[in-house]
Amino acid sequence: MFLRPLFVAVCLASTILVAQDTTATAEELARLHRELQETRSGLAASRLEIQELRQSLQALRDQVQGNQAAGNKPSASTEPAITGSAALEPSTASADQDVGFLAAKIKELHQDKVESTSKYPVKLSGLVLFNAYRNSGSLDIQDLPNLAFPSFPGFPDGSVGATLRQTVLGVEATGPKLFGAHTSANVEVDFGGGSPTTAYGVTAGLVRLRTAQVGLDWQKTSLHIGQDTPFFSPLSPTSYATLLEPAMSWSGNLWVWTPQIEVERRLTLNSGSSLVLQGGLLDPLTEQTPPFQGVNPTAGEATRVPALAGRIAIDRSAAAHYPFSIGFAGYRARQRYQTFNQIDSWTFNSDLKIPLGQHLEISGEWYDGQAVGGLGGGIWSSVIFPESSEPHADVHPCAPAEDGHS
Repeated sequence: MFLRPLFVAVCLASTILVAQDTTATAEELARLHRELQETRSGLAASRLEIQELRQSLQALRDQVQGNQAAGNKPSASTEPAITGSAALEPSTASADQDVGFLAAKIKELHQDKVESTSKYPVKLSGLVLFNAYRNSGSLDIQDLPNLAFPSFPGFPDGSVGATLRQTVLGVEATGPKLFGAHTSANVEVDFGGGSPTTAYGVTAGLVRLRTAQVGLDWQKTSLHIGQDTPFFSPLSPTSYATLLEPAMSWSGNLWVWTPQIEVERRLTLNSGSSLVLQGGLLDPLTEQTPPFQGVNPTAGEATRVPALAGRIAIDRSAAAHYPFSIGFAGYRARQRYQTFNQIDSWTFNSDLKIPLGQHLEISGEWYDGQAVGGLGGGIWSSVIFPESSEPHADVHPCAPAEDGHS
């Protein structure tokens, strides 16, 4: 009687052990299958890298052969050289084994590009611009005049000269992906920051920051932070005669490079057409001249409220037929000139660009507004101060400034 329960227990234990062994075998097979897949993926990646290395080596060999073909042309007095790959193969093979030659070529490649301390590429750009001028009458600035004045007895009636202050230098860099967006940055400077009051300072223009921006670009959304042309007034006339300030800047054009934060959203309408939505915050600039050192708040900054702006546009610049872009925008800010006196600053803008072939386009802007001298409107005047000497006399915004250019 004792042997039967013992036999049943042995059978149960054997069944459990067999089941455990079967489970372990299945897990082992799954692990081996995963390792086999990883090995196959690694082999495929290795084959791709080997193929890329072969292509790079072939490109280097082609470059070496081209240099030798250009630099070792036979003269009329020498014997005819052997043509074809048979004559080039020994030189290419020897070049592959010449450590000094390869080091020289690598050094040459390093000299042909701009390097950064990181692995991300950096690009330099610039324009060396020479301007010669001849003026008649009295002007506010000789090499970049904005205002002309009547001639006075005893003062020079004209001038002649040249300048390179309008030379522009720029740096662009691309960075890593951040939150799924491509990052980039750019800085642009010129030499229009004035002239030092030293000997020969008339030709020693001071470096001036024009624009600087950091961008995050997704597929349909962009975020730009920096100093740039007001995004709600994107078009300005261009001319090599005046780069320190855009052409027609004293006619009321809104152009002043302004610190701002802008968000842009692009919605596809159809093939070649998109709806562009832009909005952001801007520094509420006004036209007060800052001190020589330090920064005092302007009338707009004294309100402690940033300026708001928005723009909506239809962009068909990539369309195959009838390309154009048209936009409408608005700007709103406040200015404080005295304790109890605030002025509203606003604009309503529109812009249009029509390409006419590959080398010609028509573009223009129009706006209506008031108290936007800090952005270039109203001939650099936002308000009119009263003639009264009362401490709390009201200041008045300049009459609505209308501007149009093309």
